[in-house]
Amino acid sequence: MQRLSRIKQLAHAYIVYPSAVHTRLEHSIGSLCLAGRICDQLDLSQKKKKLVRIAALLHDIGHGPFSHIWEKPMQWINGEDFCHEDVTKLIIKNDTQISKLLKGIQNELIGIFDGKSLSSDIISGSLDVDKLDYLRRDSYHTGVAFSPFDIERIIRTLCKISENGRDYLAIDEKGKNALESYRLARYSMHLQVYEHHTRLVADDMFLKAIKLALNEGCLPRESFDISQSDFVDNFLRFDDFSVQHEILQNSNGLAKNLIQDIRNRKLLKRAVVVPLTKVGVDDALRRKKIIEMSSKEIEDSEKTIANEVGIDPAYLIVHLQSIKIKLYERFEQTLGKKEKPIYVKRRNNRVYSFDEESPFSAALTPIRKLYVFCPEKKVSKTKSAAEALFSIKSEI
Repeated sequence: MQRLSRIKQLAHAYIVYPSAVHTRLEHSIGSLCLAGRICDQLDLSQKKKKLVRIAALLHDIGHGPFSHIWEKPMQWINGEDFCHEDVTKLIIKNDTQISKLLKGIQNELIGIFDGKSLSSDIISGSLDVDKLDYLRRDSYHTGVAFSPFDIERIIRTLCKISENGRDYLAIDEKGKNALESYRLARYSMHLQVYEHHTRLVADDMFLKAIKLALNEGCLPRESFDISQSDFVDNFLRFDDFSVQHEILQNSNGLAKNLIQDIRNRKLLKRAVVVPLTKVGVDDALRRKKIIEMSSKEIEDSEKTIANEVGIDPAYLIVHLQSIKIKLYERFEQTLGKKEKPIYVKRRNNRVYSFDEESPFSAALTPIRKLYVFCPEKKVSKTKSAAEALFSIKSEI
């Protein structure tokens, strides 16, 4: 748990918002607090409340350095389906200190992370303690006042509904306005904080450094491969500071340079920004081709543009941005789907999906952009080369 105090909640967002240096530990404790309050609201048993509170405390223990960024190199080695929850389960199963403290409830605890119970909805669902905590916490630390939603109203109007022997988390109809504010806050935070272009390029530069460090042998692959018997021990020794130190100490190449550039805020600059809409790219087929580029195609395009401009591909980043928040997707009204809607219970006890009557949901479509980042001195050449390669016209 103390390792989480050395992992920033918002990765490189501090480069844009200097006070955004709060950690996963703070968030985990906040989630534990909210989990207990929601259990009380739903009148759950003390035994279940204890399990849910422990799950909330441990739900992010599987995060690696710089939080969600670390999932990408983990996916390079373990496959696209990997997520940090996989590591959370491994740590709960295999860490001797946690095993001693949990005293035989590991399996019950891991069951909460499987997403098949009311307890699971409280920890990881469309309206869970994770989002309720981080939205207000992130808003406070960044100074972005988009998240003053009425959390007290939401908690007081939470309820449970039953279908086919399974309980689901829902909200009473009188909590609808607070819920809409919560959804709007989440959307606004994604636009202004989580997907800010400066944070994006810093994150991408860090990923480039990790890939180069792996190729150089500066970072041990065992720390990324969950099939290794000593994976947990190798994984837990890394945090935001130790991984940077490891690269700076052991790399003599571009990986070290990129880490130093991030630390000194010498970031790559935007050469191209194109909204992937009819306005930005009027040809539907060309737009579709750009949106659906694979990781290999993106890497190849970086090499092509870099060669044209005369720079190392490590300093050329093509980023496909897609802001598509699961909370706003339209879902079939089938209880028990992996990704569920938020359920609202009317006064007559009839249940409906909040998306059905939310004007905000009905109007929202995914936001997609194409960015190309490069060294400041190469912006003009990079812009021309990228526009020619993708047959686009940048808006900057």
